[in-house]
Amino acid sequence: MMMAVLDVGYPAALAGHTSLELAGFKSFATEANDVHLIIPHGARCYCFAGVRVHESRRLRPECLIELGGLPCTDVARSAIDAAAWQPWPRFACALVAAVVQQRLCTVKDLEGAMQHVGRVRHKAHLREALRDIRGGSQALSEIDLIRVCRRYGIQEPDRQVRRRDSEGRLRYLDAEWKLKDGRCVVLEVDGAHHLDVTSWQGDMRRERSLVVGGAQVLRATAIELRVEPALVVADLCAIGVPRVVSISGR
Repeated sequence: MMMAVLDVGYPAALAGHTSLELAGFKSFATEANDVHLIIPHGARCYCFAGVRVHESRRLRPECLIELGGLPCTDVARSAIDAAAWQPWPRFACALVAAVVQQRLCTVKDLEGAMQHVGRVRHKAHLREALRDIRGGSQALSEIDLIRVCRRYGIQEPDRQVRRRDSEGRLRYLDAEWKLKDGRCVVLEVDGAHHLDVTSWQGDMRRERSLVVGGAQVLRATAIELRVEPALVVADLCAIGVPRVVSISGR
């Protein structure tokens, strides 16, 4: 790694998954097997085996730090770059959520880095993901779900339905459909905070109580609803949520 950095010289630095790993990030991607190097746009470098080189017009000294004696981009910049350097928006959003969950940086840090990276892949999705992580997931997910229902022509659900759990506590369901055959279908939309172990265990208990009560429960992440809505709609239709018949189609 040091040879790759020294070959280019300042301000070249280790970046993306590589610098995240040096900062302690527990990665879940194959991209972490490569060494990621960021260099100024137009700089020349030797093509070392296993080194992926990324050029940037916005490589600022303020975002450079030292980790393990190696020059690296800081955690926030590294996370945004790692998210942008791969093709899947769903993965990009999950990655920035994981960085925050592992307490390597804050949402504020990531939002600050977003202001300086320029035009990068998945930027709109990443902005929405950061809003989700910050705590606005419930409102965002509701808006996304209604837009998806209208876009794909399926019946809109009842939202934030009040129910009592097995211990008598009041709970709110994200979305519920009462079908004509008497069945109840529930869609729970999980934001980034659901990745936390405590939240996840609570979600599982709540889902069990719904199933015991006779409901059929489907789950989706807020990210999935936003970037892969057709897959969620297909499952809703398969379980029996009806499509809306337009007047012109009668």
